[in-house]
Amino acid sequence: MEYNTSATKHLFWFVETRETARLLRNHSMDEVRQIIIEENLYRQKSQSRLIDEFGCIRKRLKVLPDELRKMMITEDINTGKLIVFIGCMASDRLLFDLIYEVYRKKIYLGELNITDTDLNIFFKDKQDQNEKVASMKDISLKKLKQVYCKYMFEAGLLTGKISKKQVVKPYIEPALRFALQKNAMDKYLVGLTGEK
Repeated sequence: MEYNTSATKHLFWFVETRETARLLRNHSMDEVRQIIIEENLYRQKSQSRLIDEFGCIRKRLKVLPDELRKMMITEDINTGKLIVFIGCMASDRLLFDLIYEVYRKKIYLGELNITDTDLNIFFKDKQDQNEKVASMKDISLKKLKQVYCKYMFEAGLLTGKISKKQVVKPYIEPALRFALQKNAMDKYLVGLTGEK
């Protein structure tokens, strides 16, 4: 999967993602798309924005095994949010790398904060390593930092203020841990827990 800046126009969309997963239990993806558009389930002002949001959510859900999509609906909200976040990571390589290379290290070392310097170093390294990231405009990179941090706040991985982002190691329910391991998604578990 290539790096991209599509996240700059997307939100975390936990409620919408969970509702879409719920609909998928009884309908095909095409039927769910039709229901969402006809009923404006995401409460968007324009149909084009509604379709764009559905496209993003569909992409996130498609990368998750059925077991995780089901757990997103049946487990508690915190677990549901972590699964949505895993869907975000699995469909956005740059977000995954940020979690794996920066957040995981903070958890592993017991460091309490993710600083703007940490984020700047990460993005600078990616620019040095990858032409696609190197070609991204500064405004896009700034927006990505904001969006990714917002995702992390919403998923419960960060707390505090934007200016002082405190790292929170999430509690991973045993059922979620087992499902990730069973579905060969250990790297997401390691990224979120700092485990080796």
